[in-house]
Formats: sequence, structure tokens, C-alpha cells
Amino acid sequence: MIDTILFYIHHALTLLWGVILSAAFCGVRFSKKNIGITALIFTACGIPQLTALFLFGEDLVWKLYPLIVHALLAVLLCAIYRKRLSTALASICLAYLCCQPSKWFGLLVDALTENPTIGWCVRIAVALLTALLILRYFAKLICEIFNKDNRSILIFSCVPFVYYLFDYIVGIYTNLWDVHYRLASEFLAFFLCVAFMVFCIVYYREYERKMQAQRKNEMIEITVQQQSKEIETIKKSNLETSILRHDMRLMLSNLALSIEQNDLEHARSLISGYVAQVDSISLHRYCQNDTLNYILSNYESKCRNTGISFQADIALEEIFVDEIMFSSILSNALDNAVNAQIGLAEESRQIKVMLKHSDGKLLLSVKNPFGTAPEWDYVNQMPMTSKENHGYGTQSILYMTEKLGGKCQFSLQDNIFILRVIL
Repeated sequence: MIDTILFYIHHALTLLWGVILSAAFCGVRFSKKNIGITALIFTACGIPQLTALFLFGEDLVWKLYPLIVHALLAVLLCAIYRKRLSTALASICLAYLCCQPSKWFGLLVDALTENPTIGWCVRIAVALLTALLILRYFAKLICEIFNKDNRSILIFSCVPFVYYLFDYIVGIYTNLWDVHYRLASEFLAFFLCVAFMVFCIVYYREYERKMQAQRKNEMIEITVQQQSKEIETIKKSNLETSILRHDMRLMLSNLALSIEQNDLEHARSLISGYVAQVDSISLHRYCQNDTLNYILSNYESKCRNTGISFQADIALEEIFVDEIMFSSILSNALDNAVNAQIGLAEESRQIKVMLKHSDGKLLLSVKNPFGTAPEWDYVNQMPMTSKENHGYGTQSILYMTEKLGGKCQFSLQDNIFILRVIL
């Protein structure tokens, strides 16, 4: 008698937490209103089960269970909580799978004690504990997955769905478990192997897409920063030009006065000083491309202010690749070269830039000494860093070069860092 009571208590609780877990996996928040609605759903699913139990008996109830309970639960979740059918079905299959720990522990205790009463008590206790743990730690994560696109739902629900079919086919609708025990048991191992392999492939592809999107965002941020620097350089140049025009009026007035007073030496001094001032702010024309001229002139000015010798060997008129991406490569290379020389004696500081066309290829070379040897990735043969928010410059150079279909090489030779890019 006690075993019978425990049997019905266990199955009633199984239905209850099956409904609760399915709703939680769908993303239902258990407010007072939703708790009441969940209780009504539990009642609506329990009534057909009890009716079928009294009318047809236990064996037929288990065969009709997917139809009178699970199908009805899926319809109610879709109708009441406005969930997609794929989300509802995935949640129900996973909730069904989550009931298996209590079943397994119950069978284990039955085998060890040969006492059905203890077995049913263990099943109830394990089921309650499992449900509480899942609701507390896993339900929120699972509902985020099951409310994504149908492709994600299919990937993450294939194991619960196949187990659901497997359990009903071999245990309820057929006698495969009793007659072909080994064949039935080995199927799960076979399917888990296939599912794991498929999951690894899909996960790797998704991870690669995520990393590629992350790299694109980083490159966009770096490109925007470089363009901001170029805009600031242009603004600074315009301001200095405006100041120069103002100074020119004063210089011409003083020059006229010097000529009137026949002070030719003072006149020559005024002219020489003004020419030097013009040369200091004029934009150096390295090539026909204005963007490259701005970048090179900007870094030449930075080097002059920080005591770095800047040598540029530019032997090309135009660039025939994406201008923004190549500008990002050049800016990052020069920025890294300037930063690498912090701590060096002034007489040792230098940057050598070579940019030319050869055999239809665009060649870029940047050489500079360094104060502290960079950490080195010997697998990918490039510098690396463990510091947070550092190392984006070399990553950007590599990414942009690959996007342009070229190759880049980083190397260290006699305390000189060398970057070579071929496009």
C-alpha cells in the first residue's frame, strides 16, 4: 500500500516539475501570476492522464503520454506564453531528460537494498533536489539558448530529443530493451559520439565567427582612432597655416621698414626666419597620395619632437589597394615603432620606412630599435603581450594584410624590430 502511494506521489511530482522545468526553460518568470498559470497548466495536463488511467489502465496511459500530456503542454506553452513551437518542444524534451537522474538513483537503490519503499523515497528526494538545482543554476542559461534562432535550438536539443524518442521506442512502444538489450544500450553511445562530433564542428565554426566579428570590431575601432588622429593633424596644420598668414603680415611690415632704413641684414634675417617657420609646418610631399603624406608628415613631426631620427624612402606615386586599410597598416606600424623606443638613449632612436612598388607588388618595410624586447609568439612568429588592451597594433596589421590578400613578416635582428608587408 505504501509503495502504491509513493508511486503516485512520485508520478504526480514528476508531472509537476516537468511542467515547471519546461516553463522555466522557455523563459517563463515565476511571478505570482505565472505560478498560478503554471498550476492551471499542471491541472490541465493531469486531468487527461488520470482520466486515461481509470479508463484504459496504466500500460495504455504510458503509450498515450506523449499525446495527452506532452503535446498538450507544448500547445499550452505556445498559446499562453507566446512561445515558438520549437522552443516549447525543446524545453519539454530537456525537462524529460532531467527526470532521469531520479530514475537512475531509484534503480540503483532498488538493486542495492531490494526494498521498493526506499527506492521510491530516493526517487522523490533526488527528483526534488535535481529540480531545485536546475532552477537555481541552469534554467536561466538554457532559456537564453532555447529562445534564440531555430538553428541554435536544434543543435542544443538534439540529445534530449533523441533520448526522448529512444526511451519511448525501446521501453514503451517495443520490447527492444528486453529482447535486444545490448543493441538498445549501444545505440545511445553511438548517438552521443555522433552528436559530440557534430557539436564540436558547429561550436568551432560559431567560435570562429565570433572571433572574426570581434577582430572586425577591434579593427574598426583602431581605424576610427587612426582617422581621428589624421583629422587632428589636418586641423593642427590648418591652425598653424592661419597663424603663419597672420605672422606674414607682421613680417612684411617689418621687412618694408628694414628696407626703408636700408637695414639689409635685418631684412635677410626676417626672410630666413620666416622660411624656416614655413618649412617647419609645411606638409612634406612624399608621394601623390594625400592620406599617406598626412600620415608620414604627422609621424615625422612626432619623431622630431621626441628626438627620433625619421628616414623615409618612398618610391611610389599611388597605392592600388584599399586606402583606408593600408593607412591603418602604416599608422599602426609607425605608432608601434615610436612606442617601442621609450627608454632608449636619444642617439639610438630611429625609424626607417621604405615604401615602393616592385614587380607589381606594394612593399612596406619599417625598422626601429627597441628599449625592451617584446614577448614573442614562436608559433605564429609575431610579437605578443599579456597586458590587457595591448597588442592590437600587430593584430591589426596582420588582419588588414590578410584581408588585402598580402603577407606580413615580423622579425628581430640585432635589437632591431623589422616589419615587412607585401601586398
